[in-house]
Amino acid sequence: MPIATPREPPVVRDAFVAWLEQRTGARVAVSSFDAPIGGGLSSETFLVTAMVAENPTRLVLRLPPHGDGLFPQYDLAMQARVLEVLHETTSVPVPLVFAYEGDDEWLGAPFLVMHHAEGRVPTDQPSFLATGWIHELAPADQRTMQQSFLATVAHIHRVDWAEIGLDDLARPGTGSPLARDLAWWATYLEWAADGADVTTTRRALAWCEAHTPASEPPPSLLWGDVRMPNVVFDDALLPTAVLDWEMAGIGPAEVDVGWWLAIHRLLVRVSGGDLPGFLPRDAALAWYEAHLGRPFDHEHLHWYETYGALRSAAIMVRMGRLLHDLGILPDRSLQERNPCTDVLDELLA
Repeated sequence: MPIATPREPPVVRDAFVAWLEQRTGARVAVSSFDAPIGGGLSSETFLVTAMVAENPTRLVLRLPPHGDGLFPQYDLAMQARVLEVLHETTSVPVPLVFAYEGDDEWLGAPFLVMHHAEGRVPTDQPSFLATGWIHELAPADQRTMQQSFLATVAHIHRVDWAEIGLDDLARPGTGSPLARDLAWWATYLEWAADGADVTTTRRALAWCEAHTPASEPPPSLLWGDVRMPNVVFDDALLPTAVLDWEMAGIGPAEVDVGWWLAIHRLLVRVSGGDLPGFLPRDAALAWYEAHLGRPFDHEHLHWYETYGALRSAAIMVRMGRLLHDLGILPDRSLQERNPCTDVLDELLA
């Protein structure tokens, strides 16, 4: 399969309008059709503003990459089901699913359509730690936002995933949920490296395998990509929608927290510092733990953070290859050295 390249918005728009008219049985007039996420290496997103039967409608269209992307598979049906189940059975704020379309005849691939969630999203590139509306907030408001974010993460981890039928999100294989997840990422790294000499990331994998906690906390529903830019916030700085569930799974809540800590450590490094209103690391963890409803595994916190950095580095291994093959980078050096491997060096020192 060729490397993923962005779809042409006018082509997608025309096909989507035809689908939407067939779906609703009404005339559709689109006033805007924007693609805010460039590249298409991860899932490709379009923001749609339209009149459907003279009713103002704002939708979000999500498709898998148009070609070979960051992950071997993209299961939008799974993402749609997670959103629908969480919306119907819990108070976790998630986007409302408009429809999942499994027929690839319309847009060349299955796709997911969600209602637009009102609010503001933290800037990702450049980081919200360095610029943007959160950076400009008063410190007290920054702290409110961080605390509401962490409370929402803990709320996700308290969901009774087996009771609501999300048990099939667990990785296949044998052993504990954590062991299966680690095995999946080991396989992913081999696929992503594609023969490249990714010494630092392989060293981190070997360390995680050798130091995996002998016992692990009870499994939770994992969001997967725990980052503030994956959340829509209202004017009161409370989450109105938790986005991007393509890495959802089942495992210790500490896996999600380790990812968040590793990514935040990276952002602080590249941004030159943290926000003045954010709680320090230990206080932020204490706030999260108070909302989790059980003791946090502080004994193995270093392992979980290193595991988060390992997974982010593995994704960068894949990214380095794709960006080179697309002609964006002159070589594949990003596979071996990047900000994620710098974090791994720091954690493994």
